[in-house]
Amino acid sequence: MPYPLPPYRVGIAGAGAFAAFLAGALAPLPEFQLIAVAGRTDEKRQRVLASYRHRRSDVAAPREYREAAELIRDPDIDVVILTTPPHLHAPLGELALMQGKHLLLEKPGALTSAALKDNVRLAAKQQRALAVNLVLRYNPLVEVVEWMLRHHLLGRVHHASLHNAAHRVAAGHWFWNREQSGGIFIEHGVHFFEVGRHWFGEPEDARGFAVTEANGEQSRVWASVIHRSCTRQDYVQETQVPTKRAGAELLHEYVPVQYYHGFTMEADAPESTQWEVHCAQGRIVLEGWIPQRLYVEGMLTAEQAEQIDALLDTVPTQPAADAGERVRAWAASRLSPSASMSDRASSSFVSRLPYRRTLSLVDRQGWYEAMAQARFLDLCRMIQDPNWSGLVTPDDAVSDLALAEACIASKVWQENGVQNSSSNQTRLL
Repeated sequence: MPYPLPPYRVGIAGAGAFAAFLAGALAPLPEFQLIAVAGRTDEKRQRVLASYRHRRSDVAAPREYREAAELIRDPDIDVVILTTPPHLHAPLGELALMQGKHLLLEKPGALTSAALKDNVRLAAKQQRALAVNLVLRYNPLVEVVEWMLRHHLLGRVHHASLHNAAHRVAAGHWFWNREQSGGIFIEHGVHFFEVGRHWFGEPEDARGFAVTEANGEQSRVWASVIHRSCTRQDYVQETQVPTKRAGAELLHEYVPVQYYHGFTMEADAPESTQWEVHCAQGRIVLEGWIPQRLYVEGMLTAEQAEQIDALLDTVPTQPAADAGERVRAWAASRLSPSASMSDRASSSFVSRLPYRRTLSLVDRQGWYEAMAQARFLDLCRMIQDPNWSGLVTPDDAVSDLALAEACIASKVWQENGVQNSSSNQTRLL
């Protein structure tokens, strides 16, 4: 069934706070036309519509549905955005695909990687575009870090950690019901696993841990993951230069990474999210759930410092949906292969000097909207080009969810000090 070129007629199923944000964030895009909203209460639906009309006052009134399935069956809708709780993603996503809709799923896309994979296969069979709303890699600072690591601009990566301290979620919210949310790693952690997999390589081993509070909530979880980097092999493929450095030893650069999430902060306390990456010649610190501050320090050669400076200078100062794409295009054409640079930088005869630089992005809300816009525009490209699978592909989303499943706690500590153990420590092959 052919679809017109944009604007795409979009229905948002699920009318929570994120749906309201998304309606407002996407409203300025000429590719986006909201024609329907589904939500259980008039108040919630009106909040989504108000957010959209605030940015697009010259549009016809979108339709309102109480049930998501009613919206999905609307024959005038081209694209369904599912912003319901996670346990509804898989069944409603299947319905949307069977109805011939293109589909943007809020993360995680399903409660299990198997269920999400089934819908990815169904999308291919139906010739519909499917994407999961994993937005962090559309941030230019995340893209910058990926290129620094990929090209070993601070030498080899040896260790990294992610610390995410978020506000408490109200007791009784579906977030705490694992049958509806899947738990913190599945509902929330997939964002960071998507980044980790692309920065450090695919996971080889994952073990998860949790603390259960007296009320039964697991508000603090953490995981230890061993990633295997294949960066050097990528360079050989990109440069197509025969080299002995493509040997097996370079395919086994293991990076241990710790991921911590705590939904423990009081409402008036500042939240904090921070990546810290330790390399042979320095470290990289990236701050913010919506990344806004990047700090780089190390002992670098003049060539390394020049390339990092030039890379950071490509980041736009104002929010832009194509910011990450600009960084990616420049880096792909201008950065030199890392293998030779790492060799030169490690030589005892090469002069190295202290390097420090901080890059900050202002307007957090603007950058969040830009990232959401970039994800939607990527879906539009998938609709128009069947050969394009997205910057964050459906297979990426399946892999992120599989890693989240592997990190479900194998050891749990109760607040009374009793330690429980289970045997679901998982090795990823």
